[in-house]
Amino acid sequence: MTLFIEIIPTIQNVTKIFYKRLHSNLSNHRNPLTFDLSTRTIPGDPRRRLKRKWCRDLLDD
Repeated sequence: MTLFIEIIPTIQNVTKIFYKRLHSNLSNHRNPLTFDLSTRTIPGDPRRRLKRKWCRDLLDD
């Protein structure tokens, strides 16, 4: 059980690092369609708050 508890924060940290890197690459992209993907919210879609963590929420930390 100890091994499992030690792995979970590491996976969360790695996920956060990779998503932030992806988001920064999208915001600097030359293609305007790809550049639009870098917004924190989906255009035309209200921000829904479910009991779920979205990838975009990692940018707030």
